[in-house]
Amino acid sequence: MNGIKALFKVRGTYTGIMAAVMFQLVFFSVWLTAYKGVQDRTDHLTIGMVYEDQDSEMNIGEEFEQNLPFKVKQYSSFKKASDEMNDRKMEMIIQIPSDFTSSLQSGERPSIYYWINQANATFSKTMMEQAANQLNRQLNEKVFSLQKTAGETMFEQKLQQLPLEQPVAQALGETVQSVFSTIHSEPVEGVVKKTNAVDEFSANLVPLMVIISSFAGAMVMIMQIHEAAETIRSAYSKWSLFLGRQIINVGVAFLLPFLTIGLMKLFDVATQEPFWTIYLFQGIMFLSFLMFAQVFVFLFGNYGMVFNILALSFQLVTSGVLVSKELLTNGYQGLASFLPATYGADGYYSIVFGGNSGMLKDNIWYLLLITGVTFILAIGAVAVRRNFKKSDRSVGREIENENIQ
Repeated sequence: MNGIKALFKVRGTYTGIMAAVMFQLVFFSVWLTAYKGVQDRTDHLTIGMVYEDQDSEMNIGEEFEQNLPFKVKQYSSFKKASDEMNDRKMEMIIQIPSDFTSSLQSGERPSIYYWINQANATFSKTMMEQAANQLNRQLNEKVFSLQKTAGETMFEQKLQQLPLEQPVAQALGETVQSVFSTIHSEPVEGVVKKTNAVDEFSANLVPLMVIISSFAGAMVMIMQIHEAAETIRSAYSKWSLFLGRQIINVGVAFLLPFLTIGLMKLFDVATQEPFWTIYLFQGIMFLSFLMFAQVFVFLFGNYGMVFNILALSFQLVTSGVLVSKELLTNGYQGLASFLPATYGADGYYSIVFGGNSGMLKDNIWYLLLITGVTFILAIGAVAVRRNFKKSDRSVGREIENENIQ
């Protein structure tokens, strides 16, 4: 019992209990509010329509627009639509080839292509594939019905023109009905093509895994270094300790990418960018996480952990890894622009899946901007903090030397 009483006299005990409680409260509150009503906002997602068949009288494009719960954008060329999909401005392209109508009229089985970008949130990719299959089923039902009705009508017209007795005509009609029943029930082939795809399913988890491990690691590292700095703060000036902490931050940030890249190589995760690009991106991303996490610690001390737990949860739901940002409420979408995980996840989609390499450079600039702003805020927090007197630092150094000895 004496041990328990002693532990409850230490502030760290209450901090640890509070952390367990806050993780539950924060994750339930943020995740369940962020993802509530996601399926009601599917009209925020965009699908490109490339209608190359100009001779069709079926108005397939209009039919698709009426049945799709997404925003539909028309494109005159597949290349333009493909470029915008690589920029992650849309989730899928529906391409109706120029020979669609002619193939259908000649008795062949035409194809419609559904191009789905794999460099997107897991939920969105699954939704697009389901939508493609459903659209193709609906199209086949309509085309099959039109073919059957047109054939029956044409046969009846021809049959009425022939001088046949009623029993013979009836028997012949039944035979034709039997022939029509053998018509292919799926006259249109739906071809799903996955762009920026990877062979290993585990590669889909890399953006999420890197975000979680990087920010959680940064959060814990900042807290531990803060604890270490607090134990020796009486021996050194606040600016000396601040400078030392920043040197450690930069050093770890640009050593960690060697481990990250090495682990991806070890587990056969294919990358679409050269080594130094990945190294630079990972280093800047981790540095931005460190700077972001340390601001709350400088402002609130150990209680800054609560804000970092909140920041971790916000970043996971708004990064666009599990669910596209477009499906979130406006408030969460706006918040995503200020969080480093948004640009970290987007960058890793380019690294692992490919697409537009220029987006990776944009993400680096945004991460540098966040790093600079949070660094300035940290300087401000340190500036208003009280410094120990010289006499206190002298005593602190003596205590430190005794501990070392």
